[in-house]
Amino acid sequence: MNNKIISRNKVILLNIFMIAFATFTAIFFHAIFPGGEELDSVNFDGLIARNIGFQLTAILYFVLLFLHCVFVMQYFGKKADMSKIQIGLRFGIVFALIYFFGMQEVVVEASPFEKWGIDFVIFQFFMGLGDALPVLIICSVISIYSFQNKKNNFENKNMKKNEKIKMISLITIIFTILRGIGYETGLIVSNVETYRIQSYLWTIIFGVVIGLSYVLLYPVFLNEQKRIYRIFKILVLTIGTNWLIFNSFMGMIFKNTLPQMILRVGTDIVGIFLIVLLNELFTKKRKN
Repeated sequence: MNNKIISRNKVILLNIFMIAFATFTAIFFHAIFPGGEELDSVNFDGLIARNIGFQLTAILYFVLLFLHCVFVMQYFGKKADMSKIQIGLRFGIVFALIYFFGMQEVVVEASPFEKWGIDFVIFQFFMGLGDALPVLIICSVISIYSFQNKKNNFENKNMKKNEKIKMISLITIIFTILRGIGYETGLIVSNVETYRIQSYLWTIIFGVVIGLSYVLLYPVFLNEQKRIYRIFKILVLTIGTNWLIFNSFMGMIFKNTLPQMILRVGTDIVGIFLIVLLNELFTKKRKN
């Protein structure tokens, strides 16, 4: 065994410490970054926030969010044929991208502002940064001290450049279509009637984020031989579940929003999963 790899009990303690570190670091960043004081003017009427207070709700949320990050990285990352820093950076970057760009979703009523504008963008920029930096740190640190340093053996089996572009484009198109249907039918509560261009621009950008996240994580799961399981682990268990927990914060602090969060994220991920799976099966059959 590599003498730089610490024992299992120490790994558990390290995970607990880093989750606590990331939780309080995120809360600290949210407090000191520009716009943090704006949160004092928001009426948090969600069931959990009313019963235990906003501060404890935030702690609970971050613990759940970072716990999921650490769990999936530990469980899936240890099986990957790549260097430990590669594993940590890939998971960390994916989660950081989700939080940073997810914060910019045009849902003005969930912010301290009455309308979308530069103040909203700047506020959400720093809120997203406050979530993204801690997760990048903990994924990098935990991977360095928890995993064996393997050689990168995924290059020959990884997607080619044109395949990556096609996959990112496919996921972006599917995400945009699914959200567009939800926006226009009213199934998904949005600000599209007031801020149509901004809403659809964010939708396209976040579709790229999901596609890029899939491409970044794909090499980590190459030891999974069955394509359906590989795609399910990436899109549903890792990206989808984390995206759901991220969105669930709205359900914790605002009344009657949790069902909407589950609906929109569930539609996003199930739809993308099915299309990517069908694409993989069709591509495999065509190659054969």
